Amino acid sequence: MLLVTSAFPHLRRFDENGVDVGADLVARCVRSWQSNGFRVLSVHNESDREQIGLGLPGVRYAFVDERIPGSARSMPSLAAVIAQAPSDEPIGIINADIFMVPFEGLAERMEAFARSRTIVMHRYDVPSIDRRDGKIFEIGVDLLAFTPSLIAPAIDGLVRRPFQLGVPWWDYALPLAASLYAPLALATDPILLHHAHQLNWNENEWHRFAALTEDYLLEQANNSSADPQIADALKRRLGQLHEDFAGDQDRYRRNYALDEIARHMLHRISGHRALNLFAEMSLRGDQSGQAAAWDSLSSGEMARLEAAERAKGAAESIAAEVVSAAAAQEPPQRSPVMLTPEVVDSAPLNRVLAAGLHDASTSIMTVGKAIERRFRRWRRR
Repeated sequence: MLLVTSAFPHLRRFDENGVDVGADLVARCVRSWQSNGFRVLSVHNESDREQIGLGLPGVRYAFVDERIPGSARSMPSLAAVIAQAPSDEPIGIINADIFMVPFEGLAERMEAFARSRTIVMHRYDVPSIDRRDGKIFEIGVDLLAFTPSLIAPAIDGLVRRPFQLGVPWWDYALPLAASLYAPLALATDPILLHHAHQLNWNENEWHRFAALTEDYLLEQANNSSADPQIADALKRRLGQLHEDFAGDQDRYRRNYALDEIARHMLHRISGHRALNLFAEMSLRGDQSGQAAAWDSLSSGEMARLEAAERAKGAAESIAAEVVSAAAAQEPPQRSPVMLTPEVVDSAPLNRVLAAGLHDASTSIMTVGKAIERRFRRWRRR
């Protein structure tokens, strides 16, 4: 099976004693993949050819001449990286600083599963790849295995967007989009190790790609070939997100909410089909009679929904009080033919007749006085 990455030979990584161990870290990581039976393809921009030099042993290199936006990093887009791999064979996208624990037959087993589904794997952050005491990093995906032809619409959608390896959001955007076209499964084996380091992306970059992700996911959810259940759930989530933050001047709040929704859906959908690469198994028991994984709400969504319901209830209560007060102050409905304000539809007949005669005499007197005034003006002229 082929693993695709963008592996520069050298990184800066410091161990617990402050010693830079990045000089051979990438080489050790790549060798761990090869030892597990994977072939490796590293994709770079044409301008980086000299920096790559001879490269790493056993690695095939591809260089693309791609116009990169000024705000992007100096590395190929995710679409260009995937385009260098065969479309009808399982491949894996992996970050270059991920070390793989030895498992016999790992490449063959992962390839077999990835022929019919998309596999996500989380890393374990460790102080050194020589250590095994780490903590799982569940807010990102460090290996995504799939057959490109199975999720072709999701890959086509990447072409117009500058997602890149090592840049935030691609590992939410692509797996969620892929789940619309093929089953998404979480591989739970503790295989991937990562030498912990400070995050190398900035907040502006994070928020810029959050907006790109929202647009990309909405486009994918509206694709005619997408799974209707997951697509409907995703569209409802994004529509509610738009409604909750319509007119909100703080775009960052919306992006944080999108992050929570995307991470929740990714975990729920993939965990619904959790598997062990060496013995496929369900980790969540019998799901019959329960709501589909992608229909469950995150804690943030539930809080916003409850707040909206409270606000709606309060608004309805205030409106009811206003209507009640207005009704209490509204005068009785008068008959449309009556001028006398004391006479209403429910008045006795004799009072109605008396009021009618009074109204008629008042009208005759008013008309007579108007004629008399005009006659006097005529005589003066």
